Amino acid sequence: MKFSAKTRLGLLFLTTICLIGLISALIADSIVTNNIIHEVQEKVKQDLNTARYVYASKVRDIDRSIHWASIRHVLKDVIKKKNVSPIHREFIDLMVEEKLDFVTLLDRNGKVVFRFHNPSVSGDSLLGDSFVRMALDRKGVSGTQVIPRAELLKEGETLAQKALFRLIPTPKEKATERAEETSGMVLKSAYPVLDFNREVLGVLMGGILLNRNYEIVDLIKNIVYKDAKYKGKDMGTVTIFMGDLRISTNVLDREGTRAVGTRAMKEVFGQVIEKGLPWVQRAFVVDDWYITAYEPIRDIHGNIAGMLYVGLLESKYTAIKEKIILLFLLFSMSGMFLALAVSFLLSWKMFKK
Repeated sequence: MKFSAKTRLGLLFLTTICLIGLISALIADSIVTNNIIHEVQEKVKQDLNTARYVYASKVRDIDRSIHWASIRHVLKDVIKKKNVSPIHREFIDLMVEEKLDFVTLLDRNGKVVFRFHNPSVSGDSLLGDSFVRMALDRKGVSGTQVIPRAELLKEGETLAQKALFRLIPTPKEKATERAEETSGMVLKSAYPVLDFNREVLGVLMGGILLNRNYEIVDLIKNIVYKDAKYKGKDMGTVTIFMGDLRISTNVLDREGTRAVGTRAMKEVFGQVIEKGLPWVQRAFVVDDWYITAYEPIRDIHGNIAGMLYVGLLESKYTAIKEKIILLFLLFSMSGMFLALAVSFLLSWKMFKK
């Protein structure tokens, strides 16, 4: 089938315009995607800085409370006489005011004199605890620690049960045969109790259990994300992980409850837990994609105990990107078809002559 020169010219114009339109769409998609994703990634990196500051501030608050309490003169006699009645009420009030889950007094041999949160258990040795050993060596110390269930039970059945999680299967998680997690992650501080000659009489130790404690994650969320929502879902979320397990989070599952007991995506586990490197890119979080930032949480020895996470719901930015690209295509295609019409008109007049 033969086409006239005018038809061939028209088809050439049409093909060229369609090709230019396709290339323009691909370029626009790449530019818009890169710009939007880059901006959001920079935001979550800044949000992670805020999250780290809030987390560290809580550690400092606990450190300040235990340090202040450890220098009370009355503690000297309490340890020597092993009689806590003069300070019992005061230290119970301290736990309430500072929202501490446990406060423990030990002697110079690392044996428990009194657990203010669990008085029925005392006399056991905590020399195996790094915090206690450092405090007995005249060094105040504070930070993150993972405690096994056997030690948590000494702190009280309530804390041990609060720490317990039945693992909930999560899409894209690393395969595991574990059915539950019994350990707990704590923020704690320990300081030496010194006599008037600066000799160590004992140790005062206290802190909080992070498992199912939502104070830190909710404070971070309120600071950086407020109550922003997209289609009824929270735009920004925050999580504290023990290993790759969510132990404190405001990420919600499909039932609208906090998704504790779920686990991070296996690629995140490999990057952050195994390699000790930050992750700043998209990740699948419980049941949706987020633009995220994760970083390791380390204990006082530099070992990785868990992760700190912040993330923004990706779907909002995907919708923004699609709208921008659609508007670009509408304007560009309109311009190209106008150019095509003008070209046809000019070619028609040319061939008519």
